[in-house]
Amino acid sequence: MKKQSLLILLTILSFTGYAQIKFESGYFIDNTGAKTLCLIKNKGWKDNPNQIEYKLADTTKILIGTIRNIQEFGVDNLKYIKATVDIDRSSQDLNQLSENKNPQFNEEELFLKLLIDGEAKLYMYEEGNLKRYFYNITNADIKQLVYKIYKVSTTKIDKNNHYRQQLWTNLSCESISENNVKKTSYNKSSLTKYFIKYNSCKDPNYENSQQREKRDLFNLSIKPGVNFSSVSIPSDFLGYDNTNDFGGKSNFRLGVEVEFVLPFNKNKWSVFVEPTFQNYQSDIQLTPKSIVQNPNPDPELASINYKSIELPIGLRYFMFISDTSKLFVNAAFVTDFAFDSDLYLERTNQAEELKPGTNVIGGLGFKYNDKYSIEGRLASGREISNAFEYTSFSLIFGYTLF
Repeated sequence: MKKQSLLILLTILSFTGYAQIKFESGYFIDNTGAKTLCLIKNKGWKDNPNQIEYKLADTTKILIGTIRNIQEFGVDNLKYIKATVDIDRSSQDLNQLSENKNPQFNEEELFLKLLIDGEAKLYMYEEGNLKRYFYNITNADIKQLVYKIYKVSTTKIDKNNHYRQQLWTNLSCESISENNVKKTSYNKSSLTKYFIKYNSCKDPNYENSQQREKRDLFNLSIKPGVNFSSVSIPSDFLGYDNTNDFGGKSNFRLGVEVEFVLPFNKNKWSVFVEPTFQNYQSDIQLTPKSIVQNPNPDPELASINYKSIELPIGLRYFMFISDTSKLFVNAAFVTDFAFDSDLYLERTNQAEELKPGTNVIGGLGFKYNDKYSIEGRLASGREISNAFEYTSFSLIFGYTLF
């Protein structure tokens, strides 16, 4: 079972590794100020890049533009501006906190992601666990909004929230109260709201050109389908000769999926949880081993009744074919909760309660218009009782409610 599980996971990972992110219409401005329209490989960059891959309209050759020769680029409502800024890279890891309350600035040349455009602009720089926010007003220099966690003693930490003073001093307006500033947290959502509020106060007709299209980050779907399942019996099962499997069965399955789309890499990744009801029932005749006292034993009944709620928790990757169509692959670990399930053997005249283990699944599917989906899903073997192994392949249909 472990080898099957590993094979499924490696297959899924290698498949996603070959999936391509497409080139999309964009532009870049070089250091001379010249603007070039081109096709940029849109990676949805979680971490701020320091270079881009692009193609000119009249060629298929992939070119590289770096922070050395590009001062701005944009693609799909994403815009990055090159700036030389003072950045504080102090760690926020509790085991590596500085004892210095003040930021420790280093001058660096970076591509900053423009979050809010307008009279007051908000930028973000992200690299691993490091997130820093920057701002400027009109054509002033870009400065970091200062926020730092620091160590007061071995048992106490504190926060430098100087960014709130910066907002109150430099971005105040009639409709913004001191309480608005106090409630502004050092994160993308909270700072974005504050800068939009400030720009709207300064200009009642303000519209943020960098406000991204609102995406669905939460999906709820119903997942009916058919399981093609079998239960194998170990060849050396005690007391029986020429043991057969319980045989393949097709049974209805019904799941409800909750999916959370991760807000980076162009929403290509998601995590999902899909509690699913499944049912498997089968009866067979087993032949006991012959003994001197009974050289021709009669077959004996063996029956299995296996009902459970499976709980896959997994990761999904989307590959966009068009604006309405996309392929996806996923992999998940499955915990199983059996109920009213047993294995009956006529020899013992007893029903043994089934106690399933865990396994993994891998799937390949197609989704249309963010509503309808079909998926083929292969599961590794799952031990359910005394080396009896349950395996399945599922054909799953999906309808996304919202």
